[in-house]
Amino acid sequence: MKHILIFTIILFLSSQIFVKAQNYGEYTPSNGLRLSYMGSVTYPGFKLGFERAGKSNAAPGQLLSEKPFTRERYITYSLGVYHHPTFHDNIFAQVEWNLRHQRNKGMYYEFAPGAGFSRTFLQGATYGVDSSGEVSKVPMAGNFYALLSVSGSMGYNFSLKGNLPGKVFLKPGLIFLLPYNKLVYTRPTVEVGYTLNVR
Repeated sequence: MKHILIFTIILFLSSQIFVKAQNYGEYTPSNGLRLSYMGSVTYPGFKLGFERAGKSNAAPGQLLSEKPFTRERYITYSLGVYHHPTFHDNIFAQVEWNLRHQRNKGMYYEFAPGAGFSRTFLQGATYGVDSSGEVSKVPMAGNFYALLSVSGSMGYNFSLKGNLPGKVFLKPGLIFLLPYNKLVYTRPTVEVGYTLNVR
């Protein structure tokens, strides 16, 4: 957790070199770098991603105060991992379609379906038996899975008031791994993170 906090501070300080001065009375959706702590129930993990701004019903440079909210669309590309002791470590790549409702006072709400793939690594020693009946240890035992996800989030966009070039967010969701023993494995997740605006 300390490493994530230190990394977030470094990202913010370095951004001051690259972020251009702008009139924060005007609002234009921007791309962003996302860093979040992602807990799978009580099991720790993190995600790092890039948020690409898409369609919006706000014209470039429009004063957000002219509208109570804007509808925004983003595509987010992420890499993530979580650690479940006694079960597995899961590393995954994910693409999400973010449907955002940005209020003019800073709060926003979002729904995001997603898809990707994951690779699990089983905890503890795993053994296999070959055709001759010999037992041997399986290195880096685990499986590849298709991944589907769905999430809803809420956050606050600091850049509307000119305080910080980014957003904070809270994002509960569900991850589905398949096929998992011919079924679907469901894992609840919660993310808490920061998105740093980049142009």
